[in-house]
Amino acid sequence: MNIVTGAGETGAALVNHPDLDKIAFTGSTEVGKAIARAIAGRAGSPLPAATLDIANRQRARSDALYPKIPKLTLELGGKAANIIFEDAPLDQAIEGIISGIYFNQGHVCCAGSRLFVQEGIYGKVIRKLRDRIQTLRVGNPLDKNTDIGAINSKPQLEKIKTLVQSGVDEGAELEQTRCALPSKGYWFPPSFLTGVTMSHRVAQEEIFGPVLSVMTFRTPEEAIERANNTPFGLSAGVWTDKGSKIFKIVNKLRAGVVWANTYNKFDPTSPFGGYKESGFGREGGVQGLAAYCRVE
Repeated sequence: MNIVTGAGETGAALVNHPDLDKIAFTGSTEVGKAIARAIAGRAGSPLPAATLDIANRQRARSDALYPKIPKLTLELGGKAANIIFEDAPLDQAIEGIISGIYFNQGHVCCAGSRLFVQEGIYGKVIRKLRDRIQTLRVGNPLDKNTDIGAINSKPQLEKIKTLVQSGVDEGAELEQTRCALPSKGYWFPPSFLTGVTMSHRVAQEEIFGPVLSVMTFRTPEEAIERANNTPFGLSAGVWTDKGSKIFKIVNKLRAGVVWANTYNKFDPTSPFGGYKESGFGREGGVQGLAAYCRVE
């Protein structure tokens, strides 16, 4: 294994190298699309001479005539829905919601950033959420007692602030912890927005931060329709005591991974990946290995 550090230029150099057989990318949908375009552009146009391996002239001539097109799998953005029904184990569900959105400051592609609550328990869920986020500790990520660490960069912090402000401007109400934030570094307190509708930016765009958008529903059919109403399809969660309801919902959610009465639990033998703009291909399990194999 060789770990090469760097940003956009480093990634572009790797993606455009003629010797690659396989590219697996985890990151934003925008960058994933750029990688797909770069790889697709190799078919039918010779690679620049400067990138060819001149140590082997015969191979270089072959590569120039027939550019290699590597296999590609993409694990991209998400806007996961957590759906809580009236018959759900509420205390267990609240812990799953907290873990789903605030783990790693929300810097998780499958973060449960949208919460759909059945109307009959909406008030109780909001009260429990409001009380629970006040107990989260924000601070040094190297301290074992810390729950929420720093945002990974200043541009990402600005993006989070912009999306949250857009939600407030569009009529949502903001709830945040009252804890003091460290003076050094980039920080955003654990937050959730109520009064969100599907037309709000915070309900459609990946925020990649510790911010939850809360919405309501009345029937299972409405929950399914709203959960699927997004360009993404990476993951989702369902909370209910009814096994038959779980199977019904799971079979209709357009997401690559759906958890029932838990969240963010993984098995390395099970494939992980998304639908729609959350990418293609799978990681983990036999399906994840298949992308690295060639039948001869």
